[in-house]
Amino acid sequence: MIGEDSYFTRKMPIDHFGVDIFLKSDLKHGENFKRHWHEHLQLYYFMAGRAVLECGHKRFNVSSGNIALVNSNELHFLESLSDDLKCYIIRINPSFLFSNQVDLLQTKYLTPLALNQITFQNLIERDEQFVNCVTRILREHVEQEIGYGLAIKGLIYQIVVLLLRGHVDKILTKKELEIKKRTLKRFDDVFQIIENSYDEKISLGELAEVVSLSTSHFCRTFKQVVGKTTTDYINGVRLEHAVSLLEQTSFNITEIALKCGFDSVNYFSRLFKRYYSTSPTEYRVTHSGQSSL
Repeated sequence: MIGEDSYFTRKMPIDHFGVDIFLKSDLKHGENFKRHWHEHLQLYYFMAGRAVLECGHKRFNVSSGNIALVNSNELHFLESLSDDLKCYIIRINPSFLFSNQVDLLQTKYLTPLALNQITFQNLIERDEQFVNCVTRILREHVEQEIGYGLAIKGLIYQIVVLLLRGHVDKILTKKELEIKKRTLKRFDDVFQIIENSYDEKISLGELAEVVSLSTSHFCRTFKQVVGKTTTDYINGVRLEHAVSLLEQTSFNITEIALKCGFDSVNYFSRLFKRYYSTSPTEYRVTHSGQSSL
């Protein structure tokens, strides 16, 4: 039941250059990046299509022109809501900005950033300078004229300045950061069990045993880590799978509820409407043209 954990690692394509830039255009409607986390800072620049992005306890609908940021050690999830989703992903290792000569600026700004003591807002809105920096980075990456690596590094410095000036979400103490990182790693198996067993009855007591906590302590800690209760998180995973079945299959509403781990179709329907502001039947008609059987 316990498989590969939710920690993600990807080798930088160029040794000693801590930036990775690539276009992602193969996520079709209903396909997703499973919930995962990593140690680098990551930017999404959406060029086409629609998606839902969840970072911690925050959930956003994103579309062409939007820029989103995922902080280091932040659990996140992306699901395509269209067949034409296209986005550039810019992965930044914060140590990329360090120099061998330690100075005041490095100590004051870059070290807390590299240590993940500063977290930024996930959705970057109404910031033309930020958009301009991102588009210039992408242009340098595509054209690769002489000195493009140096240009990219300079532009990432500008991005850090803009984030610090206008998009800081929280500043963590070293103690808060260590607790966050240890807890996130400790809960890897819990996230994996939920992803793999969403269609079964999931016991809070059994999940608590995985991390050797009492059920009450587990529930409190889970909410601190994820930003929502364990039940809300499990229901969110189940509803995401329900959406895929509504869009891509002809199963009736009762069958979908049962296949996604709900033992009551009425509860499933109420919960679905609370999350998506529409009923499962109406959602299917709007998104797939199929009717409920």
